[in-house]
Amino acid sequence: MMKNCNHDLIHQLSECMDSLWRYDEYIKNAREGGCGNCIELWEKMKELTKEQIKLLKKHLEECIKEGKFEFLE
Repeated sequence: MMKNCNHDLIHQLSECMDSLWRYDEYIKNAREGGCGNCIELWEKMKELTKEQIKLLKKHLEECIKEGKFEFLE
């Protein structure tokens, strides 16, 4: 087991990575549907999610380096 705060970081990173993967499908569907506004929206969401992933990864790295990322026994 791990501390809730560590679990939350890992879980959110997983959620963001899953969303990032899905955005390509959403963009494809918007292209097929001829919805330029939707394409623009999903591309922006994809970029925002990439930024969230960077923030989460950086924070996790800091926690690990500082010895704050621990597992409970």
